[in-house]
Amino acid sequence: MDQYKLFIDGEFVDAENRKTFLSIDPGTEAPFAEVAQAGPADAEKAIAAARRSFDSGIWRNLSPAARADKIYDFADQVAQQTLRLAITESMDAGHVIKLAKFWGMLGSAMLRNLAYYAANDFPWEEEIPYSGNVFAPGREWIRREPIGVCVGIVPWNFPASMAFWKIAQAIIMGNSVILKPASSTPLTALIIAEAAQAAGIPKGVVNVLPGPGGELGKILCTHPDVDKIAVTGSTEVGREIMRMAAQTVKKVTLELGGKSANIILDDADMDLAVNGACFGTFFHQGQVCESGTRVLVAAKIYDEFLEKMKKRTEAIRVGYQLLPTSHMGPLANAAQLATVQHYVQLGQDEGAEMITGGRRLQVEGLPGGYFFAPTIFANVKNSLRIAQEEIFGPVVCVIKFDSDEEAVAIANDSVYGLGGGVFSRSNTRAVRVAEQIRTGTVWINNYHIFADFCPFGGYKQSGVGRELGAAGLAEYTQIKRIHLNSFASVESNFTMSCLSDETKIAFVQYDCPTRVISGHGTLPAIYNEMVHLGCKKALIMTDPGVRQAGLVRMVEEALVEFCAGVFDGVAQDTDLEIVDAAVAMARELKIDCIFSVCGGSVIDTGKAVCVTLKNGGKANDHIAINRLQEPQTPHIVIPTTSGTGSEVTNIAVIKSKAAGRKVFIVDPRIIPNTAILDPAFTIGLPPTLTATTAMDAMTHAIEALTSIMAQPICDGQALHAIRLIRENLPRVIADPKDEKARNQLQIAATMAGWAFTIAQVGLAHAMAHTLGILYNIPHGAACGIVLPAVMRFNVDFAADKLALAAQALGVPSAGMDERSAALAAADAIEKLMSEAGHPMKLRDMGVPEEGLDLAAFHAICDTAALFNARPVTDPGEVAALYKQVY
Repeated sequence: MDQYKLFIDGEFVDAENRKTFLSIDPGTEAPFAEVAQAGPADAEKAIAAARRSFDSGIWRNLSPAARADKIYDFADQVAQQTLRLAITESMDAGHVIKLAKFWGMLGSAMLRNLAYYAANDFPWEEEIPYSGNVFAPGREWIRREPIGVCVGIVPWNFPASMAFWKIAQAIIMGNSVILKPASSTPLTALIIAEAAQAAGIPKGVVNVLPGPGGELGKILCTHPDVDKIAVTGSTEVGREIMRMAAQTVKKVTLELGGKSANIILDDADMDLAVNGACFGTFFHQGQVCESGTRVLVAAKIYDEFLEKMKKRTEAIRVGYQLLPTSHMGPLANAAQLATVQHYVQLGQDEGAEMITGGRRLQVEGLPGGYFFAPTIFANVKNSLRIAQEEIFGPVVCVIKFDSDEEAVAIANDSVYGLGGGVFSRSNTRAVRVAEQIRTGTVWINNYHIFADFCPFGGYKQSGVGRELGAAGLAEYTQIKRIHLNSFASVESNFTMSCLSDETKIAFVQYDCPTRVISGHGTLPAIYNEMVHLGCKKALIMTDPGVRQAGLVRMVEEALVEFCAGVFDGVAQDTDLEIVDAAVAMARELKIDCIFSVCGGSVIDTGKAVCVTLKNGGKANDHIAINRLQEPQTPHIVIPTTSGTGSEVTNIAVIKSKAAGRKVFIVDPRIIPNTAILDPAFTIGLPPTLTATTAMDAMTHAIEALTSIMAQPICDGQALHAIRLIRENLPRVIADPKDEKARNQLQIAATMAGWAFTIAQVGLAHAMAHTLGILYNIPHGAACGIVLPAVMRFNVDFAADKLALAAQALGVPSAGMDERSAALAAADAIEKLMSEAGHPMKLRDMGVPEEGLDLAAFHAICDTAALFNARPVTDPGEVAALYKQVY
């Protein structure tokens, strides 16, 4: 059985009283971990450590940028714990594994995003141009300063997520924090503490105290050395904490209970609304504070909606939380199961009509577990207790309304105001309704969507203050106003004159898209492109092989006086250190334009250099999605391979040694300004490299076509790219000097790049990224090897699209059904690869067979897997794909 200790003053320690308690798996009711149980003495030690660290200034006196550097290290350590966090959260809190697997990624991203914002955009100091006091001219400004020792108290429903919220916001803003996790779910908070320790967060800045809430809460919330309390929990708990905090007038942020209304207007898309209602209620077994547990449905569509919601609900699979097939797992503990059972009986006693569910479930193969069937009550009056009180389980009340105004009135008829939803085909109508609901968050045609930069909190008895975003970070600061008088003279001080007979005052205040140039002989166009972009000094980025082949020299000659230097240190799988080295050279040479001459790794490096050069700092500071606010350093690319697509995409893929995986900059502002597709630059490409880079482009096209984000414009680009690669790759292999065919491959790669920029890629890329980071396998080769296996894996989820791919691949599919044509498309890809001399097996690339299972776990956590046609939740399935192509 795993053992966990308290985390106090940077060390893991036993409780002073030597007491421990057990963590229970809610799916089996069996203990699986032993945890030290903090008592009053431990709380005093943690408070003293936090106070000492804050007062010493070891953390708060760092600049926000310096703190951000340490937070990035913290985020990297969290990323390394992703799999452990997922499994532990699932076993400790009952999260289904398809949900739990994201907490590490989301926590790491949140740490990065909020730390970057605090370092670069948060208004630590803010000028006040006009103070509003005409009698006291001078400079007025605001300083925001860390508040001190913060206590974070988190519930059992989302232990890891809530721990990230409380720890991140507190320490990013320079505070010290004591986290009190729920007694029944303490484990992931302690794993996060391990990550903080490994990252070198100073001692005492982060402390974690598992133990009884009543005993510890009283000390933490009344202690004079605690400056702020942030709580996520029930409204009853919030009231008590607010009362205790009042004794020493502490700053309090409360995110409390909810009974949110999810409003289905009569013009809603029925299928979307039904799914939104089920997701809004049954996500994580309904144990979500802002769940839409009151579904308000327009009378016009009520019966149809209810029938479809019942059918959809009964299709939800309730099972053991670690099984990838489970949609819902167990309730978190026995007490919550009893609460849900009580409210179901109460609903029946009150006269509500239960149309499905309402019972405890026994999962096959498990002797116990707190499983409960998703439950719908129909024809509910909003005055019933089941419609007014927070149940915190998979129980929904469906309420009929006749008009938008009545829906708003019912929604607002609650002591709560945390979340809510509106489903409608009319944005205007939905926004009008949303604006009238007295609640902290309203989602339109969606539900349960959180974002790092968007504030979250409640109206009425759902809470006080906000978390996340600028508003959330501001909650962890004190505001200091500073006034510097314009005149240091008593004669010039108007306000002081009230104590004088002299009233005369001795002063006077007098009131995207990439430009593509393609074809033989297009290289000289780069000179004009430099002028067009208003640039004077270019740095050429490349790798040693391309430079030795003489291609860089051709670019230097075309640039004439605009070439200021060459950086040829880009490796096959570029990393953050390479980006920083290139940036250092560019800064020294005062570069104002980047030229990338090579394949995808160089172009991705060039993108990251453009971002870092523009925004300062190091490359690791800018790993993020859609964070840029203005155009970046101009970038011109000249691909030297048969396929990358990076020349027109909005993504840079960079290896991070600290995070142990590939990381991304994704933003429309990093799309290169110009791409020159001159086939002369690919003439000397070896046959194997021609094949692997072309298959890289083919993978982009196939995955863009089958992605869950696919759309008709991208489909057209992807299909033509597939056709061009199929037609021209054999020609180039047969005659490497066929410039026309080589140019067609370049065009195909660009079209595939455009397609996946919008539509995204999928599992083949997730698997290839993993092979790259673990075993340094070239990306294009890895993509090609796994692509046919992934196509077959996806066949029942993308048969129609793969059948179109079959036509583009020249498969005689007339008379075939879609599934057969789709499978034939995978066969055609394998045949094309074989004819082109592409590697066919992972063993030929040096991948160790014993590493395939580990690679599968990493691959399902790769961002690209999110967009795959078939849901990717089971590492066993991915391991089987790796083994198929081994």
